[in-house]
Amino acid sequence: MRRITREEYPVETLQRLVNGVTFFKELIQAEPEQFELLMSVTSFVTADTDEIVINQGDSANILYFLIRGQLAVIADDSPDVILNEINPGEMFGVMAMVLSNKRSASIKVSSRTVLLAGIDYEHFNNLSDFSLFSLSTKISFYRMLNNNIRWNIEQKRIENPDHPLIAKLRTLPIYAGDKNTQEELDFLYKQAHIQAELLQEWNEAP
Repeated sequence: MRRITREEYPVETLQRLVNGVTFFKELIQAEPEQFELLMSVTSFVTADTDEIVINQGDSANILYFLIRGQLAVIADDSPDVILNEINPGEMFGVMAMVLSNKRSASIKVSSRTVLLAGIDYEHFNNLSDFSLFSLSTKISFYRMLNNNIRWNIEQKRIENPDHPLIAKLRTLPIYAGDKNTQEELDFLYKQAHIQAELLQEWNEAP
């Protein structure tokens, strides 16, 4: 992977491209200044056909969004078998990042080229530091993570509606407090970990 240059992708072009990612789009509309800050700390990189962008076993402190192109998820022991595909607008690396695990699979470029946006989790995992990103931005970030993990859990549930972990799924807490508060942020942070642990247990179940 290599970082892009301003000549390849001017700022205006990048802003237009990230509009296809819900998190960026919502921030553009709600808090333009926070969007500008997000763009300033986001790493934009490109990679070419068959290039590995994430290796199984790598550390997982970066959350990636696919902006342009196509990616394939593969396992190191079966590199020719595609486990999943990642499409533009989708993010990846959520589970490992939230649980501080190593990457569980490798990801390679399956189109001619790809454009990726990467955000360091360090900017969001301190729930009391709002020197860079505001409370509302961090809440939006964790809502995004929870929605992504829950969507993956729901896919598992649809595939196996009689799975024994369905009962645990029904016990997940639901937030009933005031919106856009520190209380909600704390809840969303814990909920992301609870849901990620459940999904990991589901993935590892025989």
